[in-house]
Amino acid sequence: MAFFIAWDVFFTAKGIWGFNEAHLVGLSLFGLPLEEWMFFVAIPYSCVFTYFVIRSNRKAVFSSKAKTIVLAFAGLSLGLCLYNLSHWYTASATGLCGILCLVLLRKNPVWLADFLLAFGVLLLPFVLTNGILTGVEFWQSAPIHMSPETITNHIVWYANEHNLGIRFFTIPVEDFFYAFLLIGMNVFLFERWSSKKASKERAK
Repeated sequence: MAFFIAWDVFFTAKGIWGFNEAHLVGLSLFGLPLEEWMFFVAIPYSCVFTYFVIRSNRKAVFSSKAKTIVLAFAGLSLGLCLYNLSHWYTASATGLCGILCLVLLRKNPVWLADFLLAFGVLLLPFVLTNGILTGVEFWQSAPIHMSPETITNHIVWYANEHNLGIRFFTIPVEDFFYAFLLIGMNVFLFERWSSKKASKERAK
């Protein structure tokens, strides 16, 4: 939460994204509405919970392909970052996502395939909730388009000069990299701390 809130505060202050007060209760802290603070409590928790359920059932598929998938995503992320350094949201979201992928490849955790499966499962609620946030009636937009200026009724808005301007319904494509980073970092920390706790308990 500390990392993403700091990022959020900075980008909101710079006008890279912002919030439509018509859909908010009006309480804010450090320039972020109360709802945004709650987002970074509820969403990471529910995502890690979903991952934990999937990992507990041990039904992850494509285990042998997990590293290949992450490697391809790392290449895509870092490539987009390097070619779009002038777009703050694009460069930061894809660049950090690429770095996370490299860390995962280096560590090669046993839970990598479980995480990829959980991320795939979470894409559906992600599209539904983020679709509403970026366009209250997002389903009325074309599935893929480059006309973000046509989206008017939104809860979260974006300064389009800082992203690619490509939308999935009303969702900036950068949000998918952001989601991977958000969920991936939380799962990585969850597993790291769980492993340390288990090691201490065995030592006892």
